[in-house]
Amino acid sequence: EETLKDLVPRSLRFAGTPHQVGIIQPRIKWGQKKVRISTPQMQLDEGISLINSLPGWTVIDSKIISLLSYEKKTFFNTGQLEIVKEWLQNEMFTSLFINIKSLKLEQVLFLEQYFHIPVFDRYSVIINIFKEHACTKEAKLQVALAEIPYISSRIRISSCETFIRKRFHILNDQKRKIVKTIADLRKRRELLRNKRRSQQLPTVAVMGYTNAGKTSLIKCLTEETNLVPEDKLFATLDVTAHAVLLPYNIKALLIDTIGFITDIPTNLMEPFVATLEDAFMADAIIHVKDVSHPNHFAQELHVIETLKTLNLSNNIIENIITVGNKCDKAPMQKDAGSVHLVSCQTKYGIEDLKEIIARTIIKAKDMMKIRIKVKSGGVEYKWLLKECAVSEISVDKNPQYVLLDVFITKSKFNKFKHE
Repeated sequence: EETLKDLVPRSLRFAGTPHQVGIIQPRIKWGQKKVRISTPQMQLDEGISLINSLPGWTVIDSKIISLLSYEKKTFFNTGQLEIVKEWLQNEMFTSLFINIKSLKLEQVLFLEQYFHIPVFDRYSVIINIFKEHACTKEAKLQVALAEIPYISSRIRISSCETFIRKRFHILNDQKRKIVKTIADLRKRRELLRNKRRSQQLPTVAVMGYTNAGKTSLIKCLTEETNLVPEDKLFATLDVTAHAVLLPYNIKALLIDTIGFITDIPTNLMEPFVATLEDAFMADAIIHVKDVSHPNHFAQELHVIETLKTLNLSNNIIENIITVGNKCDKAPMQKDAGSVHLVSCQTKYGIEDLKEIIARTIIKAKDMMKIRIKVKSGGVEYKWLLKECAVSEISVDKNPQYVLLDVFITKSKFNKFKHE
């Protein structure tokens, strides 16, 4: 009697097993599928970073190999197969990582038989990273949901239709259970979101390419000591909220999100789109880019293109703050245009960024700046301190009264007048 565990291909069973990895970065020389916004070396460097994100996995050596396409059953031509086989035999390789989106089942079967070691693609490596980094119940469920299409694509076709149908039935049954459980968890998150809405607390989603420094930036802005940023890809899989106090005494929540990455199947990221619901409903977005990365322009383009597919409201799109992080590692970035440069290491630009975020929230929430005269320590005074952003307090000519400079939404101002 087969179970889901029996269907998991071995490429998804190795996350906890140390590996000596050889990486091949294919490149298409010409044609529509040639990558033009990056270079083979930059793609290879990202592939190395992916492998280094898995504990115990080590890159032994790497190669860039030119191909006409990725469609051949053998993937490589005859001469290249021999070159790769000899290369693999000369070192202590235990697996091969071909750094493309996804290999076909027939290609994996052929290459594993030919080279006698496991063969990975980006899909399987990133799933293994997700499995390693998922901590909460919701993140683990989303990873389990993301790997079902991959497991399905690795089911071998046989002459027994009943056997095949049974395997797909196991997967579909598991998918229904996971989807239902995630839906229940989303209801709880909706309750928390509604509570935040009732408090009219501004929210700012922090988004960007993986390992751009989103969590590090949040730590700098909030000064949360328990936040521990990690220098690895996909360190954050869970959406978390962090309170921040901004200029003009504006209180807001920063929403940390999963990072984006190029060249992965949509099936892999779809389960995590639900975690971005908080971002969809944010008042503003901070797009964090790593300006020290040699390929940061291509990374920025990918994030922008991804954001366009998320059907964000015009209000959010108009309130995107682009932050160039790690500027201390890229001293040439003097004129950054509309990009606000910061360094989470030296704290350069952090205070100015707080000002920019505050002003963006004021614009997004359509806040008014008004001066209100109230009795010092009175009911109105306490209400305004609790419900509004009080930027300045000054004493009136009558010492029993004070003047409060406040940023307040129209709805709260109406509420203040009625109360």
